[in-house]
Amino acid sequence: MSLPLPEPSPGGLLLEVTANGICGTDLHFLSSVPSAPLVLGHEIVGRIVAFGPGHEHRDADGEQLVEGDRIALFPWLPCRRCWGCQRFGPGATTCTNAFVYGIPPEAIGLPPLAGAIGDRCSPSLTGGFGRHVDVRPGTYMWRVPQEMADTVASLLDPLAVAVRTVDVTRTPTGAWDEVLTPDSTAVVLGLGAVGLLTCIVLRQAGVGTVVASGARQARLAAARAVGVDLVLDTSETDAAVRRDAVLDVTQGRGADLLVDATNSAAALREGLGMVRRLGTVVEVGNIISDGTTVLLDPARDVCQRNLRLLGVSFNPPRSYTEGMALLARGDLPFEALITRSRPFEEAMAALDDLSGDVVKIVLTGP
Repeated sequence: MSLPLPEPSPGGLLLEVTANGICGTDLHFLSSVPSAPLVLGHEIVGRIVAFGPGHEHRDADGEQLVEGDRIALFPWLPCRRCWGCQRFGPGATTCTNAFVYGIPPEAIGLPPLAGAIGDRCSPSLTGGFGRHVDVRPGTYMWRVPQEMADTVASLLDPLAVAVRTVDVTRTPTGAWDEVLTPDSTAVVLGLGAVGLLTCIVLRQAGVGTVVASGARQARLAAARAVGVDLVLDTSETDAAVRRDAVLDVTQGRGADLLVDATNSAAALREGLGMVRRLGTVVEVGNIISDGTTVLLDPARDVCQRNLRLLGVSFNPPRSYTEGMALLARGDLPFEALITRSRPFEEAMAALDDLSGDVVKIVLTGP
């Protein structure tokens, strides 16, 4: 379908999409019928075509922007007026009136959007699977360095999730529950993009030993490529064997930190058994429910062992600033996560790729 290109709105801009990463959550949205026409895709990188009147011509870090510059978007556009925005500041999931690029709002608990194709109020031109995005006023964006590939820049959104996942575990230096130390062991369950990026961020945060588990040969190979110390193949081992492996690495104590980056409720249950007393568990993978539940004993599994059990869905712009700084370093193995790029015309094939032996698939322009 072809749609007319709008003039940029006051304070907004028109973006030509050059890359958009395929997220696992995009598959969940294919089976739903949105309340208004839209284009999927929220891991958006593009080149500025034109600014709307009144745009400040600067990114979220104050960098000067000109037409032709490439930028990466923060997909959440908070209202900045609701209780959540006023209390916690702008960020993912805090705003009850947010607009999100490329995501059906009702699928994530936001009010449905009204609008017809071609309407300014419709999100039909605000998804990264299309060739252009009508970027709304107030959108956070980051200038992409000239030497950075579009595919690498498209990792900013999942990398920001990984950054936030690690950041929430921080404590005052020397606190008893500190887990980001050279003598600590962290376990990451799930070797999708968020899991692998979390492994990279954990190492940069100072964690001494990183263990990760997952399946699919491409993902296992990517884990080794990014420097994971012990990679466990879930297709070749059962939960008991994986727990014993973690206990062996930690002299029987259990991991200091466990991050569940899978989309499996059962993985959280497995992970709780891998963590030492006074350890930390972060749940980041199960952001969309598939209706599966697991049984927990709050006394035995959490309280008696004094675990910190943290959920991650709030993601502020600050995490994207940190993520862009990591992407821009040039010495970290982000390219190892890009399995394949496809042109925009092959978006459905790119979605089908996710069921195969891949890590990250990115849609790219000519």
